[in-house]
Order: sequence, then structure tokens, then C-alpha cells
Amino acid sequence: MKEEKRAAVEDTLRRLYGFWAERAAEHGSTRQPLDVRNLEVYIDDVVVKSESRPGHLDDLRLAFERMGKHQLKMNPKKCAFGVSVGNFLGFLVHQRGIEIDKNKAKAIIEAPPPKNKKVLQSLLGQINFLRRFIANSAGKVEPFSSLLKLKDEEKFRWEEVHQKAFDSIKEYLTKPPVLIPQKRGRTLKLYISAAENSIGSLLAQDNDEKKEQAVCYLSRILTSTERKYSPVEKLCLALYFTITKLRHYMLPSVVHIIAKTDLIKYMLTRPIIRGRIGKWTIALAEFTFRYVPQQAVKGQALADFLASHPCVEIEDMDFFKVDMISLFPWRLYFDGSRTSNMGGAGVIIESPQGFRTRYSFQLDFDCTNNQAEYEALIIGLEILRELGINNVSIMGDSMLVLKQLSGDYKVTSQALLGYHALASQLIEGFDEVRLAHLPREHNSQANAMAQLASGVQISEGFSEELFKVEKRSLPTIFERGIPMEVMALTVTPDDWRHDIVEYLKCPSGPHCRQVRKRAISYVLRDEELFRIGSNDLLMKCLGKIDQMVVMTEVHEGICEAHQAGIKMRWLLRRHGYYWPTILKDCIDYAKGCQGCQRHSPVQHVPAGPMNPIVKAWPFKGWAMDVTGQNHPKSSKSHKFILVATDFFTKWVEAVPLKQVTQAEVIEFIEKTIIHQFGLPESIMTDRGTAFVGEAVKAAAKNWVVRMV
Repeated sequence: MKEEKRAAVEDTLRRLYGFWAERAAEHGSTRQPLDVRNLEVYIDDVVVKSESRPGHLDDLRLAFERMGKHQLKMNPKKCAFGVSVGNFLGFLVHQRGIEIDKNKAKAIIEAPPPKNKKVLQSLLGQINFLRRFIANSAGKVEPFSSLLKLKDEEKFRWEEVHQKAFDSIKEYLTKPPVLIPQKRGRTLKLYISAAENSIGSLLAQDNDEKKEQAVCYLSRILTSTERKYSPVEKLCLALYFTITKLRHYMLPSVVHIIAKTDLIKYMLTRPIIRGRIGKWTIALAEFTFRYVPQQAVKGQALADFLASHPCVEIEDMDFFKVDMISLFPWRLYFDGSRTSNMGGAGVIIESPQGFRTRYSFQLDFDCTNNQAEYEALIIGLEILRELGINNVSIMGDSMLVLKQLSGDYKVTSQALLGYHALASQLIEGFDEVRLAHLPREHNSQANAMAQLASGVQISEGFSEELFKVEKRSLPTIFERGIPMEVMALTVTPDDWRHDIVEYLKCPSGPHCRQVRKRAISYVLRDEELFRIGSNDLLMKCLGKIDQMVVMTEVHEGICEAHQAGIKMRWLLRRHGYYWPTILKDCIDYAKGCQGCQRHSPVQHVPAGPMNPIVKAWPFKGWAMDVTGQNHPKSSKSHKFILVATDFFTKWVEAVPLKQVTQAEVIEFIEKTIIHQFGLPESIMTDRGTAFVGEAVKAAAKNWVVRMV
């Protein structure tokens, strides 16, 4: 019987909602009180709300007619009519917003300290009912967690820390905040904070008086695992927790996330979206978020929130170090070749982006073909180690070498024992190494490099390329030459490398933001500064003295090519050198070369005098042009400047523009030139698109102005 009554009530409520929606659709916006938004139903509580008293009577009449038709009864003792303040679902609702019922707050304020665990649970249940009004409610009740974990046989002890937490809740409830309902179409403001053991958020909105007021407070205690998160991950967790709880508030609105850290930028600029950060990032996709830096405290709601949330301090996100992993390893292709005259080793190193660097080494000592294979492999591993690579795939066509390194084959030749030991030692220095066998036809490029060094005719596909062949006089298992003493990198304060080197040596020191941003593209290897190139190869950074040395060698060295500045810069970068002003310095060096000045082509066309354009009267002839795009653009997004100069007086008129269109040009000529100085005879331009369009021609014809 109870189920039948419940079904009848639910059917009536659905019809009541349908009735309101139908009448709203029939009358449109001319009868706004009949809109379904004026009726609120929650289980068995019904509220009819109106903006005016006459409209309220009409709404009540329609509601009771519908209730009577479906025999829905109301208890007169529980009904209230025409009230401006009412108790709905345990809260006080009035024109200013939603407030805590004083009786519920009084019950907590006057409650004595609990004597046992059961009384404490009852008290926390009362506090939990009001949690949306309490900033950081989870943090305020966190001291009681230890008491809730007590077993039945353990003694209940109410200590000073528990009493302080209880007193802080009582004090807060003496002046509880007034929450406002969300107004559709207005921007929401979301404040998030994370403490050591709790996270919280405040959803706020400006009221009709343009004052910020709270909509809802949220908070919860962190688990033991979540407390180990970094400060920024705790803030991301707070944002994710908020959007899951308040999705119905934020989904239809634009939400400004106000915090000390740009979490949206942090989550979306991760090199790989995976794990919990990836889960949280995907959850943000359906919302419209904008980051606003937290600056001044402008409302009491925010002041209460910040006072209750001692947030963990976080550095600027531009300084955050991001741990990166390599999904695509570097590839090492190797091959060896042996002829009756000499041996050769070919090495090809391929970056994750597909850039290939080829090496060819001539082995000027007696070796077998397998020894040449090992030589190529060891040389390639040494190059990768110098580059600082940790993840590599080794590919070759020598089944013997690869099987011996993987342990499938035993090394029986005494001549290969030293090679095998050295190669294994080098491989252990990498984090991830994969060995793969390639058929000879798939390893043709490395084979061509080896044959080139050993004196064999290389394949037809590589005959048109010229490669540099290096010579090795001793096997890799012996020392080559005398080890040189490497001096530590010493940089003077006026050197452009100084600030970057100091930051890389001590990232936690006091460094400006510009240095931190620039240092992302640099690394220190063996006390030398290198810049990471676009193909992930390292370029050595040079000081002033070394810059002059390499420019002299490239421009007028052994080949005396006397290249132009742009070509010099290309050659220097190709050889692995870098400094910030490399292009300007190369151009200046080439211009100052006396040999280039003596022997460069001479322009034999005689220079003619420049003839100024003369006008007989002021403002009869103008010259007009556009400058831009200008970087950075102005605060109003202006990127271009339209300039006009009078030939007679040299008077200048200018106007900033976001885009240069024919309409903008016509408006400028009409308002700035014609209205102020009268109709000119002619306007000279560079015949740009915006000056020779049909609209400009028609306007000039109408003004009787000649566009030159």
C-alpha cells in the first residue's frame, strides 16, 4: 500500500512539473510567473516562489487547482503562505540568500564536550549537516579522527587539542555566512586551497550589489597516500574533487579559477597525460575554465576561506621541474667492414624525431670482420653516452655480436673477449637498451658508411653524398693517446653564459624568471654548457674569444671560402656551435673582412640623386603606409599602425589598428585627413592590398582624390 501511495505522489509531482512547463510554453515570456523555475519540489516538500505578491496569488491558485484535480492533499499545519522567510529542508531561505537555522547552530554551540565515541559521532553528524556553510569543515573536524578510530575496549580521552577544535567550530557558527543561490548567466569564481592534511574550495558569485558572496564551501580530509602528493598535485586534486561535487553548478557557466598557481596550464602542458594527472585533465574537458591570479582579498567570504585554509606555498609554475620520460628511444645502427687493405666502421644515430647523423671511421689496424662490427658498436655507444642519452635501441646485421651481448652465444674467441667486456660495460651505463637484429638489406646505410671507410665502392644510392671519414689507429679496447686534463668551465659575470651556468649548478638559488625560462634549453655536460638543438642534438656554447676563433676558421680558414654571414651561421650550427647573437656576429664579421671588400662584386650602376616630391600647397599631397606587424601587440590588441605624412609640411597622422582592411583605410582618410585638412589632390601608397581594393577606389572616385 505504501508503494502505491508513493507512486501516486511521484506521478502527481511529475504532472505538476509538466503542467508548469506546458503553461510556460503556451504563454512564453509574457507570463513569467508560470515558468517551471517558480516551483521547487524535493520529495514531499513543495515551494511556490514568486517575485511579486499578485503573481504569487496566481501561481498558488494554479498549483492548488492542479493538486485538487489529482487529489493531492496538503497538511495545513505544515503550510505557510505569503512569507518572505521560510524554513526549507532544514535551512532558512530568504531574499538575501540561504542561512543556517539558528536552532541547529544553537544545538552545536550549547553542546557539552562529548563523553564517549557515540556522542561524538552524533555531534559530527550535526556538524556535517552544516558543512556547506563552514569553510574547511574537514580541516576543523580533523582532530577528532583519532577518537573515531578507537575500538570499543579503548578508553575515550577528550584532550586539549579536541577542545580547541570544538571551540573553533562553535565560534564559527556564532556568525555563519549567508550563501546565495547561483544566478544563471553570471560568472562563477572558484577558490581552491590545499593544506597538509586537507583540501577545500569556495564557489562564489557576485550578488546584485556587485559584492562577492559564497555559494558553497567544500572540503575533505586527505588519505595517507594523498598526503604524499606534491603541493601542486594537492591543488589539482582539490580542483578535481570540486568539479565532481559541484558539476551541476559549473557546467552551464564560465568559471574563473582563482589561485596562486595556474593549474590549467600545469595540467595541460604535461609532456605526457597519464596517471592521476591525466585522469583529472580529462575530467576538466567539459567545463569552461579561466585562470585568474589571486591578488587582493575583496570579500568577507574569501577572507573567511583563506583564514580557514592555510595553503601550502608553491613556486611559480614557470619554475616547476617536469620529469619527462622517453617513449621513443634513440636508435643506433652499426656495421663493420674488412678488406685486404683496411677496416671500416659505420654508425648511424637516429633521434626520436627521425633526424639521422652518419659517421664513418677508418680502422687503420689489423682486425677481423667481427672486430670491426664490435668497433662500430662501441664507437656508437660512446657517442650516445657523450650526448647523455639513456634510452637506446641497438640495431645491426651481425647476429654473432648481438647474440653474444644478449648472452645467447658464448664468447669463445680470445680476440673478441676484450670487445665484449667493453661493450657490455658501456651498455650497463644506459637506463634502457634493446637489441634487435636487422637483415643486411635493412641496414644498408650503416653498411655503406663502413664500406666507404674500408675502401669498398659504396652503393649507388649514396654515391652522390660526401661524408667525412675519421681515422682510428688503435682498437677501442686500448687507450687512444694521452688523457688530457679537462679544466672546469669558468665563466666571468659579463659572459652571456654566466647566469645560465649558475642556475644549472644551483637551481634552488635566487634566479630571475627570464634565466629560469632560458635555462630549459641548456644542459651541463662535463662542466661544459650545451644548448639542446631542434633535432635533440647538443650544440656547444661559446664565449667571446671562442666565437672569434670559430668565425675566423669558418670564414677564412684552411679552405678560405669567405662565406656570407648567413651561410657562416649555418655552418657553425651544423658543426655544433652556438651563442645567442651568432647571426648578427657572422654578418658583421663577413662585412668587416678586408678580403671580401677587395674581391667582392662591385655594383657598376651609378647612383642617381634622390628627387624629393614637391607640393605647392600644404595638405594637397599625402604619403600613406602601414607599419607592422608590431610585436608585442598593444594592450588593446593593436598590431599595425597606419601612417600618413603631408609632403609640404611633413605633418604626420597615425592611428593604431588591429587589422588593416579597406574599411579601416577609408575611415582613416575620411576622418583623419579630409575632415581635418580638407580634400587632397593625391595620396601616394605602396599599392598594397588594402590601398588598391575596389572599395577604396570607389571612395577615392567619390572624393575626387587620385590614389597613386
